[in-house]
Amino acid sequence: MRAYVVSILKALIISYVISAASLLVLAALLYWLDIAAAKLQIGVIATYVGSCLIGGFYVGKKMKGREFFWGLIVGVLYYSIHIAAAVAVEGVQPERIVPATALALLCMGSGMLGGMLS
Repeated sequence: MRAYVVSILKALIISYVISAASLLVLAALLYWLDIAAAKLQIGVIATYVGSCLIGGFYVGKKMKGREFFWGLIVGVLYYSIHIAAAVAVEGVQPERIVPATALALLCMGSGMLGGMLS
């Protein structure tokens, strides 16, 4: 049981470190190149998807069984932490429910795909 928790926590840490680095690069590009908002939003979504994919891949390598399930768990936890932080900072915003649902599906799907690729 402990090995499962440790592997999932490591995968989440890896995912969030990759997200932080990618978002810093996007912020620098926005500052220096004055990127359009639509392109920036695509970059942010790609960051979340890539982070969950790599986290799912990592946990899939560690678990050696039902890799897709463990990747899905990483995607769900990644999104849950992300949305909890957003709600804590901004509060609940009903107009953001549909984009948040799409992001949830992307995080879960890419985490599961990462697990399957491992």
